[in-house]
Amino acid sequence: MNTKIYMLGTGTAVPIRRALPCIALRIDSDIYLFDVGEGCQQRMIKCGLSPVKTKGIFITHLHGDHYLGVFGLLQSMRLLEKKTELVLVAPHELIELIENMIHSGMIRLDFEYDLREIGEGEVYRNNKLSVAAYRVKHGIPSYGYIIRIKEAYTVVYTGDTVPIEKTVEVADRAHLLIHESTFVTADRDEAYKQLHSTAGDAAKIASAAKVRKLVLTHISPRYSDQSEVLYDAYRYFKNVVVAEDYMTIYI
Repeated sequence: MNTKIYMLGTGTAVPIRRALPCIALRIDSDIYLFDVGEGCQQRMIKCGLSPVKTKGIFITHLHGDHYLGVFGLLQSMRLLEKKTELVLVAPHELIELIENMIHSGMIRLDFEYDLREIGEGEVYRNNKLSVAAYRVKHGIPSYGYIIRIKEAYTVVYTGDTVPIEKTVEVADRAHLLIHESTFVTADRDEAYKQLHSTAGDAAKIASAAKVRKLVLTHISPRYSDQSEVLYDAYRYFKNVVVAEDYMTIYI
């Protein structure tokens, strides 16, 4: 299989230096999105990722930077005449909102869709991958995702969270851990007050879980030099990179 991960948006709530959170996993011609910040569809198209090829959308939580791009994306799918089914996994409030918008005519979907409320455990499976959700700790109900590609390659994406032992457990010997790293250790107090992690926290979790590679994302715009973020993690885990918008990871 031809498999790539596109880090389409690697910033936080205000897109000052980086775009809003969005990760695209492409397996052959199929696309799976993890969080859909505003502008996600434009960045998809720039990378040659057609919205109509999207088979699944997985939202971690309902802070606006992680889901507000979904409405425009759904409209583009219809206008581009998407034919295949879309599965959308999200907290129940977003599922209800989309259902109400469909029923009121605010959104028209001329393709099959399956809206699924997120919960712990497996939320999606086909012959190429499985996706399971686990609870993380943030200001509102939030989840991370465990993605297993052909049962041969494991990716864990935390979404927004403080550092938790559960991530060590689910990421045990994973090939790739994509962990939020909004702050660096020098700003740890603010990180924990906002229920976020530092790059150092992410690295310690990667080390404890014995993952093969760590990717840091959800980077605050206060860090204009990403080497500060990289150094904060590199002290504890060597195979680490700081994600940049449009960065591609080959699997």
